[in-house]
Amino acid sequence: MKIYPVKSALLKLAAGLVVLTSLGGCAHYQVDFGLTDSNFKPKGTSIAVISGTKEPMNVTMAKLVGDSLRKQSRYQVVSAAQISKVIDPYPQTIKGPYKSAYFYIDSDWDLSDKQKIASIQRALGVDYLYVIWAPITISTNGSEMRRMPAVAQMFEQPNAKEVAKTTITLMVGDEGSVYMKEGVEEIARQIAEETKMALAGKK
Repeated sequence: MKIYPVKSALLKLAAGLVVLTSLGGCAHYQVDFGLTDSNFKPKGTSIAVISGTKEPMNVTMAKLVGDSLRKQSRYQVVSAAQISKVIDPYPQTIKGPYKSAYFYIDSDWDLSDKQKIASIQRALGVDYLYVIWAPITISTNGSEMRRMPAVAQMFEQPNAKEVAKTTITLMVGDEGSVYMKEGVEEIARQIAEETKMALAGKK
């Protein structure tokens, strides 16, 4: 296990607590989607949204983002059922863009397993692959509500070129998973709008 300098670790933990505090207000999510290339123009319309870990909450999150993206965008989104048929096994562990994930995700966007991601993208035959990694959930003070940090990357064919990345924090564990649904809808909205694939009237 990598040992981080105490000052650095405390600063990152404090940052995580600030996020948690801010999420305690009217917003129950934080989503920051950013294009790697500000001049990005979509070269295709097919996309798949997959989980980068085997964690059930991560798998559910990926499915919900895909479902919401289908409703909010012009993308042709591969269904979760089709993903499971093509990718065997699914879900599976894909090395993600982070050094560690304990109390927070220590991101490093260059660490993703591009070879494995490119192989999955070729198998699915999609123009874009959006991979979400949500390896942990964090509870506080014994509450049933938990904070779920995540990171995601969007890759373009043919060589799994990164075109966007996202940092995410959702609140989960509420009755009916309303907070999680709000968060995934925001993720899908930002993907659609920032990549210029939003449906007319939803921009």
